[in-house]
Amino acid sequence: MNDEKTVSGTATTEASLSSIKKRIVPFEEENPSLEPLFINFAHAAFLGEDFYLDVGVITLECADPQQNPDRVGDFAVLSRLVMSRRTMVALRDQINGIVGQGITNASTP
Repeated sequence: MNDEKTVSGTATTEASLSSIKKRIVPFEEENPSLEPLFINFAHAAFLGEDFYLDVGVITLECADPQQNPDRVGDFAVLSRLVMSRRTMVALRDQINGIVGQGITNASTP
């Protein structure tokens, strides 16, 4: 499997680029293309000019009233991404585009 591909569309960096060559870089011994990081919750925040995106999981046990009578979720942050406003806006636009395609594709028989 080739981990490199060219991504079309507007650049998400401060530089003006016409495309970006994406290469998945394994972290430690793991390979994100074979073992992607599963998340079921994300939280975005900003401080000054920096935007933060925490991604991770909330366990299923948190949803069980017998195991969690206080109904307080435990968000295990697996990774924190820090980016510029420009990158966050580009990420938002990409997500909106993908979600829009998913809704369009799901509504067609």
